[in-house]
Amino acid sequence: MFKRYHDPQNPAFSSDALVKLVMERHKISYAGQPVDEWAAWPNEVVVDGPSTVGFLMRRVPDEFFVQISGRRHPAELSFLAAQSSPLWGDLRLPTLPERLAILHNLAGAVQALHQRGVVLGDISFANILWSARGAGRMMLIDCDGMCKQGARPVLPQAETIDWNDPLASPGAGTDMDRDRYKLALAVIRVLTKSLDARPGADRVEPAPTGVSDRLASSVNQLLGRAAGPVGSRPSAHEWAALLSGRDSRPVGSTSTRSKGAAPDPKPGLLRSSQPRQYRPVEPPVV
Repeated sequence: MFKRYHDPQNPAFSSDALVKLVMERHKISYAGQPVDEWAAWPNEVVVDGPSTVGFLMRRVPDEFFVQISGRRHPAELSFLAAQSSPLWGDLRLPTLPERLAILHNLAGAVQALHQRGVVLGDISFANILWSARGAGRMMLIDCDGMCKQGARPVLPQAETIDWNDPLASPGAGTDMDRDRYKLALAVIRVLTKSLDARPGADRVEPAPTGVSDRLASSVNQLLGRAAGPVGSRPSAHEWAALLSGRDSRPVGSTSTRSKGAAPDPKPGLLRSSQPRQYRPVEPPVV
């Protein structure tokens, strides 16, 4: 799939940052799955003459879309943080174990990116999709908005309204600590089915969420830390460990293989030891 930038000549646009993301592609994995399995990651830079005009990425699979009133919609995380609506018809929403698996995989994906020094920045409902097949799978999109910590992004990073970190310094760039706060936002909003819940202001209660007393207590402990000062927020690894369980499966897993078994390799993605970083591609006529 081709994404074209509207104004690549804008001084705020950094083609070097895009190249760096492409170079990271074969270095990022989670639970044995390459990044292409759980993120619409930039694969190749597209140039038109001397100018970078966009990039190629994997098309989001059909399982991350839902049908509502005959129309196809991305299965955004907001569906899991809102009360069911009659307008959704017979849409099947994930069960609680599936929601926990989705959050577990989200936390694991964030941790995998943080291990490579990548900051997500705009973690929000619209940038996280869940699988309509009920396997607990998730997928990150708009990945060109990410960047190496401390480095310049492709374009100034967006910040979705109501997903802001209240303790972030005004005008400061995004960092991993802010990612950790936004990950906590995703957890509490999905588990409480509230679009605007916040750590420190809201809690996960066993009733009516269905979350066990023990898990709710542990989640609320991490939420309390997430509401604390910068530098004290729980890591994505802590969230992934807490949210793991028998019903949680690694991203891409639809089998019942044993816990210790390694996932099948992806030879089509990992075959080359010297992957191309970018190549000239004739952009489509629009």
